[in-house]
Amino acid sequence: MSSRSNACSELTRFWIEARHGCLVSESAPVPVPYGLSDIDLVAMQPALRHVVLPDGQSIGPRMIIETKDEHDWDPSGREFGKLLRADSDLFGDHAYIRTGTAGSVKFSMLRQAHFEVACEIFGTDDFDRLFVVHAMNQSVLAALASEFRDRRIYWLTIQDVVRDLRDWYRSHSRPAGLRHDLMGDVWHLLHGYCGLDIADDSS
Repeated sequence: MSSRSNACSELTRFWIEARHGCLVSESAPVPVPYGLSDIDLVAMQPALRHVVLPDGQSIGPRMIIETKDEHDWDPSGREFGKLLRADSDLFGDHAYIRTGTAGSVKFSMLRQAHFEVACEIFGTDDFDRLFVVHAMNQSVLAALASEFRDRRIYWLTIQDVVRDLRDWYRSHSRPAGLRHDLMGDVWHLLHGYCGLDIADDSS
């Protein structure tokens, strides 16, 4: 049974578990000033294989994942692009946005506290950060890609994840084997039984 109420989170968890064989822990707590935040998903590929993203980049085998789905507010991703640019300006020369840095942070996994908790969980700073969002201004992402890649930070949209799941499912040797999991059963029902498909055009 799912423990999160966000469909983007559940699809991402299914993608990283079923598609890439990762072990996943959800909602790792992160103490922050005046409250408690979390890391949405902590994942590790147990055979220490890399995870190949839909765009061909390889990450892992250790990774933390943050999902954000605000398509009712920002379906185009333009506002997310503005928020991402603002967050990127707070890095300075560090791998994360340091605790005490002035300014609000939209993408919480960019913070020092989240980075340090991930280091404690993995016992090393050898991990990647992956963000899965509903949409993102691609020109902003392209402009920041090198900076983020140097910090081992990667971005996908949920459309990327769904298309990758679709292509993998089409060639799956035993798709009914996914039905032991709620999200896998929903996926098999929609795509296997009902024949639901999605367009290849990302626009």
